[in-house]
Amino acid sequence: MSWVQTLAATARVVVPVREVVGKQRPRTDYRNHRTYTPTKTLKAEKEVRDAWRAEYGETFAGHDGPVRMRISTYRPLAKSNPKYWEGRSDMGKPDWDNVGKLVCDSLNGLAFKDDQQVITCTVNKRPRPCHGTQPFISIYIEYFVEEYVKEKK
Repeated sequence: MSWVQTLAATARVVVPVREVVGKQRPRTDYRNHRTYTPTKTLKAEKEVRDAWRAEYGETFAGHDGPVRMRISTYRPLAKSNPKYWEGRSDMGKPDWDNVGKLVCDSLNGLAFKDDQQVITCTVNKRPRPCHGTQPFISIYIEYFVEEYVKEKK
């Protein structure tokens, strides 16, 4: 007796962004006694959601099986960096885990019911291309269906 996962569908979307940002910590406004999400994070989540909606709409919103994600970020070098730095590893901010959190949170209820369904997530910060290139985030999702199979005696 065991559980078998079967690939049900795949989805890929490329999100052109103004800037690749990670999920920021919630801030507290002590004057008004409220906690809020920073504007930079809200705008980045909206860009991801809008790109997903334009490509797939609500197609996968009801999926309740396991999900595997691959996220790649592409950030160009700044103009102030020397040209020979092209192709260097991207070791700057944002951290890979914050990018993953931002993408998962923004796709909640749109690409899957809840981000707790993500069983594997790979975040890859690609080598830096030369300046003048549009930064973007590439998201690839695999949807699985699980079923319980009894072994025959």
